Amino acid sequence: MAGQEDGQLQKNRRKRVERLKKIIVITVFAAVLLPILVNICLLFLLHGANARLKSLESENANMQSQIDELRAQIDNLQESVTSYEEGQKDTREEPETVLESENSGQDVLTGDGVKRVYLTFDDGPSKNTEAILDILAEYEVKATFFVVGDTSGEAKALYKRIVEEGHSIGIHSYSHKYHEIYASEEAFFEDFYLLSDYIYDVTGVRPDICRLPGGSSNTVSSIDMAGIVNQLNARGITCYDWNISSGDADGHGLSAEQIALNVISGVDTFQTSIVLLHDGKDKDQTVDALRMILDELTDREDLEIKPITEETPIILHITH
Repeated sequence: MAGQEDGQLQKNRRKRVERLKKIIVITVFAAVLLPILVNICLLFLLHGANARLKSLESENANMQSQIDELRAQIDNLQESVTSYEEGQKDTREEPETVLESENSGQDVLTGDGVKRVYLTFDDGPSKNTEAILDILAEYEVKATFFVVGDTSGEAKALYKRIVEEGHSIGIHSYSHKYHEIYASEEAFFEDFYLLSDYIYDVTGVRPDICRLPGGSSNTVSSIDMAGIVNQLNARGITCYDWNISSGDADGHGLSAEQIALNVISGVDTFQTSIVLLHDGKDKDQTVDALRMILDELTDREDLEIKPITEETPIILHITH
């Protein structure tokens, strides 16, 4: 009986030992396997995070590229706006100098023997107009400006200054594009009144004098210039050409000294002198010549420098 109990005890002991071994094995296996599983999970998570990071980096690069493209478009737009605002004058043509007649040789006797000189400036306003106005103010001389169309703020201020400082303002053309202006009578008067209305809106003065682009004897007009002059006269507009050309627009790049000499020698020839000068943006030499001209002419007691008014004799290259 005792032997059976001992055997049973030993059998139970072996079972407990076997269970304990299994527990130990499982515990060891779990202790080894669990970190491996955790590491595998972490690797998967890390791989997913890397993939997401790369995706975000790609999205960021695409977004940056779009931003750069938008900035480039904005810069281009700003340049276009600046070009439009600052370059309205650039949409018109510089005078085609081959179209301008030489001195007409016409003269009008003054009656009192006093020479009368009318300095006229075409193609402004520009930065040179401002410089010319400064010089005229310094010498207390009045002149005439045959202007073109320019909607910039600087130009508007110059239109006003011309009028406020007692100079005469006249119509030259809005666009200064000869082939468009002279394509037909309708085209001519459309351009003419576009500028007339604009000057009136800016200055409160409606010009009653004009200088036809290229002069009345220009060589590109498709319309009858005498007819245009007559129509303008009927509408209360007087046209003026010139009998002295300064040569500042002949394309040869004359020096200021030569421009001044052309004017002064011309004044010596006539009793009534209507002088053609230009105040476009590229006429720096004219600005320099003006001071030389005024130094010479303002010292003479036998002449007067005046702006064109309704009393000014008409010098016109054509018969109408």
